[in-house]
Amino acid sequence: MIEIHADDFGISPGASEQIIDCINNGCVNGTSILPNSPCLEECMDILKTECKKDVFLSVHFDLITGKALSGQSVLTDSEGYFNISYFRYILILSLPFIRSKYLEAVKTELSAQLDRCLPYLDRDGIRIDSHRHVHMIPAVFSVVMELIREKGLKLSYIRITKDAPYAFRGIGHFSHFRPLNIIKSLLLFAFGTVNLIRFGKILEGKSADFAGILFSGSVTTKNLHNILKNREHYKAAKRGLEIMVHPYRITDRVSIDSIHDIEDKAYVASEMRKLEKDAVKDIRNIGLVKKLSC
Repeated sequence: MIEIHADDFGISPGASEQIIDCINNGCVNGTSILPNSPCLEECMDILKTECKKDVFLSVHFDLITGKALSGQSVLTDSEGYFNISYFRYILILSLPFIRSKYLEAVKTELSAQLDRCLPYLDRDGIRIDSHRHVHMIPAVFSVVMELIREKGLKLSYIRITKDAPYAFRGIGHFSHFRPLNIIKSLLLFAFGTVNLIRFGKILEGKSADFAGILFSGSVTTKNLHNILKNREHYKAAKRGLEIMVHPYRITDRVSIDSIHDIEDKAYVASEMRKLEKDAVKDIRNIGLVKKLSC
């Protein structure tokens, strides 16, 4: 099974409509619900009325950007907006004398986010990933697993953000490579290994190979095609493969201004988002996904 997964569904109505277009007319077959989006209900109504194909839906936990559903806490500023970076979470959650206070706030917030998404999901088949992969931090991953158990939910899939090395065979043939992504990929590979060791038995059959960090934000037509061709040549692959994409571009000023995080503002308006949309609507890539999913 090949899953071409579009993150950030619900970030804006326009972006969500573009993702639906990539489902209806491209090879996207999975997307993630952004729980703390102020327009989530509107976007989910759009999905219900406009999406013509079945699609995998995941909870896209967010502890980095936007406004917390649980209100002001140690995770936010005075207005309730998240103000802790990814690397600061790693530092804070490694300090024994303060981590418990932060983990309590993390659990409260993720519980609220999960509850907001449940009306749109199958309780017997919950799927999990997160914005900027914050759920991969081992302490946060433990909280997620605890919530799944306490709420009596059945986990069907959780993204283990470890780039599969075979997906990037012949890396010289890829385009738009950013060296910084090597650091991200290695860090997440380490976190993924830790989480699989700790929860291996529980997660058996509930994850897949993954590709997306090494070329995060630049899954062009060429790059997606190369990943898919590498999968085709990797005969030993026994697990499914999830390829992360962000196939939308926000250009209207109102929607951009509604995004609180400066990094996200630049990211969603980047020309690369249009190239990612082109990639998942490319006829060759659509054909390869169908062939590899048979």
